[in-house]
Amino acid sequence: MKKRVLLYLSFIMMLGIAACSGSGGGNGTGGSGAAPETGGNDAGGSQADSSPIDVTMTLAAGPKTPDSWLEKELEKHLSDKLKRPVQIDSIMLPGFDQIKTKINLIMSDPKTMPDVIWYLGDMNKEYSTWSQSGIIHDLTPYLQQYGQNIISYYNKDNLFYSWDKSGKMFRVPADIGEPGTMTTILRKDWMDKLGLKVPTTVPEFIDVLRAFTNDDPDGNGKKDTYGFSGPAEWRSFAPILYAYKSNPDYFMVQDDGTVKYGAILPQTKEALRVLQGMYKEGLIDPRMLLVGQTDGSKFDDIMQQGKIGATYRWNAYFSPDNNVIAGLKATDPKAEIMSIEAIKGPDGFSSDYPEQVGGWAYLSITKKAEKPADVMQVLNEIASPESYRLIRFGKEGEQYKVENGKFKSLIDPEESAKLGLGNFDWYVGRKDALTFTYPPEVKDLWARREKTSDPMRKLRVEFKSLDRPAWTEYSPDIIKLRDETFYGIISGQRSIDDFDKFVDQYYKIGGKQVEEEANKLYAAQKEEYAAYSDWYDKNIVPYKAQ
Repeated sequence: MKKRVLLYLSFIMMLGIAACSGSGGGNGTGGSGAAPETGGNDAGGSQADSSPIDVTMTLAAGPKTPDSWLEKELEKHLSDKLKRPVQIDSIMLPGFDQIKTKINLIMSDPKTMPDVIWYLGDMNKEYSTWSQSGIIHDLTPYLQQYGQNIISYYNKDNLFYSWDKSGKMFRVPADIGEPGTMTTILRKDWMDKLGLKVPTTVPEFIDVLRAFTNDDPDGNGKKDTYGFSGPAEWRSFAPILYAYKSNPDYFMVQDDGTVKYGAILPQTKEALRVLQGMYKEGLIDPRMLLVGQTDGSKFDDIMQQGKIGATYRWNAYFSPDNNVIAGLKATDPKAEIMSIEAIKGPDGFSSDYPEQVGGWAYLSITKKAEKPADVMQVLNEIASPESYRLIRFGKEGEQYKVENGKFKSLIDPEESAKLGLGNFDWYVGRKDALTFTYPPEVKDLWARREKTSDPMRKLRVEFKSLDRPAWTEYSPDIIKLRDETFYGIISGQRSIDDFDKFVDQYYKIGGKQVEEEANKLYAAQKEEYAAYSDWYDKNIVPYKAQ
């Protein structure tokens, strides 16, 4: 309360000074203030609302530093932009192992419910309950009036996954990755030392991995390097799987217009056959098969040890301030990485990993917010490029500088965490606001990966429906069987013919029901998108920033 009063008094003093300096002139609009239920500036030329905006919001990103420097600076920034004092009361969410429990707990009691709730995209049951019970607002009218930054940043397909068939929009994406975020990475210094050519096909790629494994690329006289490594997840194997049009994690569109689970398709068997051969030769790091033991952060540690020749990882590895590659160079100062185009399969098909079109996390304004228009104004300003740079990097000249067009941080990661930089990172995380930190070649890499991820994006299905009872019931057993079989085949503990047994078993443990459900949903989704398209053209397009 004390913080709110001081903020409001200082803002009123600022307004008084501004009024005195106007010499009795200014815009003689007169009139009354905006209506309380709309909050914000009255469009008819009346006096602007200068009442404080107090917003409580849950935060899941960054160091989660409470009462941080960033929070105070963001409040000042928002107050200046909105011409009203803004106070943010942040609720720090726990790690991802406990985050859903915490979100459900605070949303179950009106006393703890925030104005803005951040939540994961797979919290389908919770979101459905909130929207149907009326404890979150339809955002459409507020987006139309105050949400130009948000609806202009997200594209039509992005927002489809926030649209309700009733013609309402109860949420917006909190964060969406760039369309193409991953790439095939090779140790360029090893390529140069061994005189290798950049591979374009599966056989050429395997030849390079063979050299990385067997030809002592680090020059220590030991056979202690691996050609290929990555976290224990199927997208790590994208250079081979995608070359064969295989995506075991998704349903995929077939030539006849139906959809099938990618893990059961014949081309997946062929890709597994290739991976089995690679593993038998010792080209694949065995840690890639240790499910649950080599997640992304643990692989970053492996990468920095300097014993991996190729991986399928983030474009961000090529950013000048990337900590993983900085750690690699600390281990081996000669280390240099390069990105190559997606590997071509037997029929010439190639693709990089496409990020999902809908958000992986979402934002909703709850009924706790008595003035949702005020809250939308805050969210919309947070979603501006200028605000997002403050959120990520701080203030130019204090936490970072730009010299000769190049971005340079002036603080170390420990200081950044103390300041709370990144705490608001997943509040409409603008990827376009990050590009000024990239050199031209890195900007070009992101642009290329957006295009090279399209082939797989067109083949896989991203279901919108929150109601998938068959998948919910049977997928745990299906995924468990898939992983046991596939990792067993790659490691050589199982025969490649066990793939056919997996397909048979898949249908016996619920695959038939899952496939029938998927095809019904896919057909309904195409119809729903047509209705959404009409709604979008009428309710969103006219309100975008011009």
